[in-house]
Amino acid sequence: MRTTTTMNRKRLVGIAVATAAAITMAAMPGSAFADDTTGTTPEAYESYLVEQVELGDTDAQETLDQYSELSDGDKEQFVDLLNDPQRGQELGDFISDVSDVESIDEENYTTETRKEAADGDVVLEATLAVEETETPPTTDEELADPSARYYDRSAWYSVSDTIFGVKVTTVKIGVNYRTTSSRVVKVYNGWASHRNYVPFADFSNSPVKEWISADPANNATAETIWQGKWAGFSWDARERIWADQSGFKGGYLK
Repeated sequence: MRTTTTMNRKRLVGIAVATAAAITMAAMPGSAFADDTTGTTPEAYESYLVEQVELGDTDAQETLDQYSELSDGDKEQFVDLLNDPQRGQELGDFISDVSDVESIDEENYTTETRKEAADGDVVLEATLAVEETETPPTTDEELADPSARYYDRSAWYSVSDTIFGVKVTTVKIGVNYRTTSSRVVKVYNGWASHRNYVPFADFSNSPVKEWISADPANNATAETIWQGKWAGFSWDARERIWADQSGFKGGYLK
């Protein structure tokens, strides 16, 4: 994002987005250990997390802390959910629940707030944020008319999978763009990132695409396609975000 700034305004909103029954996103992106069996026991999974922390992964510490707080019984159930090969197929079915994502009406689309799996033990949680920077006026028109001024903005949308409150995966998509007070005028770039603490999941994602959607929507849009493999199952899902001069408008993982 461009860094010229005289004023910063930051808004952060947390929302929950979730799974369908008996589905976990534990196969979502992260480092690839397709043939590893590290997660097959509670002790082995904890050792795996400790190793990630020792390798300098600061995000792994959060997951390790959350996992360490579970009771022995919950750790057993956690690993059972993580190890179940049927989850890979169920995940693919869930994230493909829209036959044609191009048919989604983004202007009227409501970003999901919450679904649960395994009686609430498995949840997808989504967060979104917008950062806005007003660029200093440089022309007489901008000085005289606030509506002619430019704003650099960054919006992102992420989806995390939690099992028994332990965050195991996150995929994130973002877009950096410029607006006036009334419309998007430029997209700088889109970007994607991930974290994964399912040691036997393998995945990749396509190059991020970004564009300004046609009027009247005029949204700064970015998307990537995640591809995953888990216990013999494979799937793909599109993650997209769109935003405008008001900030985040919508996002999905389908």
